[in-house]
Amino acid sequence: VRIATMHRAKGLEYDYVAVALLSADTIPPRKAIREAVDQASKRELIDREKSLLHVACTRARKELRISWNGSRPEIIHQ
Repeated sequence: VRIATMHRAKGLEYDYVAVALLSADTIPPRKAIREAVDQASKRELIDREKSLLHVACTRARKELRISWNGSRPEIIHQ
């Protein structure tokens, strides 16, 4: 078993990947969203987080499992 951050997984592939315990407060980070100066920077932050999650999820060759804590983060709905 290897444990890595989503940033660390870039460029790597694994047979099985689990993206665990996502939450609406952490992806995208609520604090960063609140501190965004305008809608454009908020959208850029959300797009960056979506891209990072996409990269993490596409590291799986055979199976991907995603779990979250509480309600499903909006970023997964989009």
